[in-house]
Amino acid sequence: MPVSEAKPHRLGMTTVMVRNIPVMYTQEMLVSECADIGTFDFLYLPRSGNGQTNLTYAFINFVSDEHALAFKDQWHKKRLTQLVARKPLNISFGDVQGLRANLMQLKKKKNRLMEARQCQPIIIQNGQHLTLEQAWDVCGKRSTWISQ
Repeated sequence: MPVSEAKPHRLGMTTVMVRNIPVMYTQEMLVSECADIGTFDFLYLPRSGNGQTNLTYAFINFVSDEHALAFKDQWHKKRLTQLVARKPLNISFGDVQGLRANLMQLKKKKNRLMEARQCQPIIIQNGQHLTLEQAWDVCGKRSTWISQ
């Protein structure tokens, strides 16, 4: 049974894991092809140790569970078009849910590579792009910053 079918959708599931992304995709390419600005507040496509390629998976947190489910329904088992992919995308709900929880997860795993701009996640709050450090700062100061 595919991972996406193993966990039924529950209210409050806003974070999806996207697998089988071609290694040369960038976060910007992923956004331009499949994630509508305004529907998500966090997108993270981890990079390899040298930062040259991605690790073929991403995490996207949507502003509502409806947006997350719509994205999953639209893109699960589909292929991205900007680069050739051997496998279709596999979309499942993430183990970590919500913007705040995803930011805290990254804070725990912070590494030197994440200092490079192309290795940082895309974080949007109130229409503004934040750096990872800005998001951690805001998140730490206001525990109710993000309701999820």
